[in-house]
Amino acid sequence: MRELIDTHFHIWQEGEVRRQGILAAPYLRRDVSWADFTAAWEGLPVVAAVNVQVNDFVDGTVEAKWVAAASDPRRLGAIVAWARLEDPAVEAELACLREIPAVRGVRRTCQYETEGFCARPDYVRGVRLLGATGLVCDVCVRRGQIAAVPELARACPETTIVLEHLGKPDLSRPPDATWLAAVEELGRLPNVVAKLSVVVHGPDDPPLEAERVAPFLAHLRACLGPSRLMFGSNWPVSTAVIGYRPWVELVRELVGDEEEIWAGTARRVYGLG
Repeated sequence: MRELIDTHFHIWQEGEVRRQGILAAPYLRRDVSWADFTAAWEGLPVVAAVNVQVNDFVDGTVEAKWVAAASDPRRLGAIVAWARLEDPAVEAELACLREIPAVRGVRRTCQYETEGFCARPDYVRGVRLLGATGLVCDVCVRRGQIAAVPELARACPETTIVLEHLGKPDLSRPPDATWLAAVEELGRLPNVVAKLSVVVHGPDDPPLEAERVAPFLAHLRACLGPSRLMFGSNWPVSTAVIGYRPWVELVRELVGDEEEIWAGTARRVYGLG
């Protein structure tokens, strides 16, 4: 590829991180800086990157402002910030986030909630507000939760829904019927795009190998096509299972060199220059 836009990376200060899930793992208990991130992709044609929040149930503007200040503005393409979308007063929260120029989307992490959380009426209302506000909705769900994402997308046709980490399927076995059907349904909904970003369930996951991820990438490509897929690293969480360059090479081997996957879709979805 000539250019690469990474649509999913994280940085943080150790003392400010609210530890839960994978972030509580020992390998992530450290400061993670923009310089660390750029060192990970040294030599690759990364022209921009999208930061994704790590702190839940806090004022999302605090983290977003820190990320904007701690990153190189020439390469920080966008920020996906936190907001509690199910809150009846979320309009005020979104208004504050919109004052930060780099904020182009919101992620209210769903993976720790009930299976049908992202189809709940209060959450759906918040996602609709994102579309009305000109913001993208990043969705992080775990395994069986992906079944509710098509319902969310149908209920919010004016909002772009971004499925993260392939929908976090179980990569230790072939794609199951629930995941396959959900991706097929998402493919029929034009407001949905997906990140080809590294799936990590825990720090003890086995190394990520091509044969395990190949059927998942192939199905996403067949159902959504290159114009609705985006490369993402999920760095540094991804380092539990694969290095930065090996993931780039693996994705390139499995889905090809289409400009849309590596840069074009990201530019359109996150409003990059």
